[in-house]
Amino acid sequence: MSLVKKCTMQKPPSFVLDGQGPLFKQIGRAVTEQILKGRYKQGERLPSEAELTTIFDTSRQTVNKAISELAKHGLVERNRRAGTVVSWQFQERFILPLRDVSDELEQNNQIYEYRIIERKVITNGKGGITWGALPAGANLLYLETIHLADGLPVQLETRYINFDAFPEVEHETFAERSPSKWLLENIPWSEVDHTVRATNASAELANKLGVKVGAACLVVDRQTFHRGKPITFVHLIYPGDRFSIKGKFSLANGEE
Repeated sequence: MSLVKKCTMQKPPSFVLDGQGPLFKQIGRAVTEQILKGRYKQGERLPSEAELTTIFDTSRQTVNKAISELAKHGLVERNRRAGTVVSWQFQERFILPLRDVSDELEQNNQIYEYRIIERKVITNGKGGITWGALPAGANLLYLETIHLADGLPVQLETRYINFDAFPEVEHETFAERSPSKWLLENIPWSEVDHTVRATNASAELANKLGVKVGAACLVVDRQTFHRGKPITFVHLIYPGDRFSIKGKFSLANGEE
């Protein structure tokens, strides 16, 4: 079986940069998006680096860095003769990056802010903290963050990040980007597990969210993995009367 499929497209897809973070990261996400949409199938050749340099109006070095990162994470394979192709190990259930709460709020013309309440390094299995996807003793970065819209709390985020998956996170202050935004821009993921439920605000939670004790809240627990490796676990709580969640999931089948 040939390792490369011939491209049957009559015209190249439209690559769109999202304007978030370094250019090579944006290029990587733009290329990934077209793969996820099914515009490029497993084993199909991507545009050459020279072509991508023209498409994105940037340097060959920047494009090379973007494609090298995609190859590192297993989305594409590089071959001197065949060029860069979508990996045969690429899973069709690999879905688009999660939206950050700031994007939702700014889309609604609300003023977004976030504050890091607590940041510390912890050990899995100690202090009442156990993330079942990781062995006891694993080092985690613990973050508690409050997200606000027009000055009112709309999300309380408690997050654990696996150091083994991305050691560089230990030195990240999250001064310019919230933890969720930073993760979306810097760490790839291939699988997500959600649990959604309702709860009523305890006195402590009511104080943090600025709601009455007993107020209805929405809870989302999310585990994120990349190629089987746990990346992050996050516990999100939303005041029921201030925020709504919309979601859509589809397999990458080449359709919009």
